[in-house]
Amino acid sequence: MSNELLGLVVAAIVGIFCITFGIQLLRNKWLRLIAGNTFGDIPKKKVNKVRKPLAIVFILVGCGCVALGIAGYLGYLGPTH
Repeated sequence: MSNELLGLVVAAIVGIFCITFGIQLLRNKWLRLIAGNTFGDIPKKKVNKVRKPLAIVFILVGCGCVALGIAGYLGYLGPTH
């Protein structure tokens, strides 16, 4: 497997996970994965303050990972040796 293809696969997996996590946070799912809320003991009001901005950041990071993987595969990130 070439380095470019391996980079694309890894970036795509990370990106898809980040996008999925962000979407689930927007849907009020997976809220226990937010730091400090492991047992669901933080009130929903406090969690909702952090939920939407965190979800947007995860979606943007996921899109960036996928875009970087595609750019690397297509050779736009420079030569690999």
